[in-house]
Amino acid sequence: MAVLENDTLKATFMLELGGRLRSLIHKPTGRELREANPVFQPANLAVRNAWLSGGVEWNIGMLGHFPLTCAPLFAGRITTPDGTPVLRMWEWERLRQTPYQIDAWLPPDSQVLYVRVRITNPHDEQVPMYWWSNAAVPETPATRVLVPADTAYNFGYGEGGPARVDITIVQGTDVSYTTNIGRACDFFFHVATEDGQRPWVSALDGEGRRYVQVSTQRLAGRKLFLWGLGAGGRRWQEWLTEPGHAYLEIHAGLARTQMQHLPMPAHTDWQWLESYGYLEADPEQIHGDDWAAANAAAEQSLEELVPRARMEADLEAAQF
Repeated sequence: MAVLENDTLKATFMLELGGRLRSLIHKPTGRELREANPVFQPANLAVRNAWLSGGVEWNIGMLGHFPLTCAPLFAGRITTPDGTPVLRMWEWERLRQTPYQIDAWLPPDSQVLYVRVRITNPHDEQVPMYWWSNAAVPETPATRVLVPADTAYNFGYGEGGPARVDITIVQGTDVSYTTNIGRACDFFFHVATEDGQRPWVSALDGEGRRYVQVSTQRLAGRKLFLWGLGAGGRRWQEWLTEPGHAYLEIHAGLARTQMQHLPMPAHTDWQWLESYGYLEADPEQIHGDDWAAANAAAEQSLEELVPRARMEADLEAAQF
């Protein structure tokens, strides 16, 4: 384990399990912002079959869960120019033959955990690149997933491919509340980053509180995965963790969906900054019928939590 901590947050990473962010505790409220799996229960779901649920996992290279999700990464401690400790994790991605690194740090006055991801293509030719940061969040009937998007591709693991749908009412069901849905499915949201929309996603409880993830513009994709309330989905959740730990997943990626790669030019370095933290917004707006107003309320609180201009400046400064 490696721990980063300031007065607001305590982040715990599992260095021998793909560098997974297992836990993120908001200290003023005592809330666990992630679904911190209390058990180690590997499952045959990743590219090498070794996968576990909970926390935030980092996926690069091939479609699906990363081959090293249950394997150790290289790790070391460095510092920012102002002396803040940084956890650096890195590996050689063997399928695409590209190095990548994950830097995580908590400035003393920060309300969010910073995670900078850097991928390098050192070759003379283009490579197909794939990245998704997959976060597990506690699921309750009052949990609402908010994202600045009006459309999504919905994939239900049945016959046929993804279908484009309007958000939030799909076939008469408000899909922003995952316990309304009977079967496992994905929603790949269209966040209009090309028009300047800031990419973020949150999961807030009945009081308008809990988890938010935001990034700089390169990490444009956002996804919701849910197990559904059917017997199969509930059984999967209990088997992967234990009863009483229902969760949903919200992801952030380079492409619009997880069926895509992006062409990464030769001799290119890609990097972006992600922030993870605790968000509070007006619960009446968050749970109101006006989807645009709900997102506006969350985004206003997000801007107060971690201003967009600050994140962009911090990424530019994070060349340590």
